[in-house]
Amino acid sequence: MGHFRFSTTDFPESERVNAFQDVYASIANMDMEPYQGHAPFVEMVGQLLPNLGVYETIVSPHLSRRTATHVAAESNDNLALVVPIDHSALIFPDNGKQLHCMPGEAVLMPTDSIHQALNPNTITIAVIVVPRTQIAHRVSELNERLMKKISSASMPELRLLVGYTRMLIQMKQDLSPELASLASTQIHDLLTLLLGAKQDEMEIAKGRGLRAARLKAVKSDILEHIAESELTINQVALRQGISPQYIRALFHSEQTTFADYVTGIRLEQAYRFLCSPLHIGCSISTLAFDMGFNNLSWFNRVFKQRFGLTPSEVRDLSSS
Repeated sequence: MGHFRFSTTDFPESERVNAFQDVYASIANMDMEPYQGHAPFVEMVGQLLPNLGVYETIVSPHLSRRTATHVAAESNDNLALVVPIDHSALIFPDNGKQLHCMPGEAVLMPTDSIHQALNPNTITIAVIVVPRTQIAHRVSELNERLMKKISSASMPELRLLVGYTRMLIQMKQDLSPELASLASTQIHDLLTLLLGAKQDEMEIAKGRGLRAARLKAVKSDILEHIAESELTINQVALRQGISPQYIRALFHSEQTTFADYVTGIRLEQAYRFLCSPLHIGCSISTLAFDMGFNNLSWFNRVFKQRFGLTPSEVRDLSSS
């Protein structure tokens, strides 16, 4: 369990081809070969959670194969949701039509499926691996979803799922057992909704996994636009494709409001900037406006309420 990272750049150049092939043989149970003479490179980061693995891989152009020999050696019954992030991937099932999977699309494949895959470009791929037994009983007609494309245009849960898992990976640290278990449950919920939850499972998944992912997406949106003084709940709702009322309900579940959360983020950033020697030449008013505050008197008042000191006192203490 926990966070891990693997990169062929950690090996001497003479060993990188073998390292490139070994990582896929051990993790993905596939044969790999560089495509059209490209120098092999792979960097993989991920989180291993209870009954779940989430990975993000940057890999050079390559051809991969899972053969009957690989399948015979497979010791688990896992499913892998494969999501190209920045380039398309070509997947050739053993008994089926070629799949051209574009960014924003995904393919759910059993780890014991015989297939080939071609990535003609250096590509970033997100992968979520889950035991079939964790979701099969929660999903209607799971087998009908296998080796078929899923689009985020028709299934917004895919965008939320990928954003949530990439956030976990980018934390670059082991999660506490409690947080790891919670994250695993929430991702199982999102997978269940994405793949077609049974009626009795749908409300559970929506109230747990989907709600958590929505809130994280809203908070990420706020952080990205925090310096905009005109940042409003309506703007965030429009970008996220949900209603302002739903956002209010999300923050109400955390005993706060949209406005208080935004103000809190801005105050924390202002405090860090006031303490930083990199911003010592920047006036307090400029810092406040750069953080999205448009009323200096109100900024000074809420700052002191939050930290017990005025902005000037914080700067004086930091520079003394």
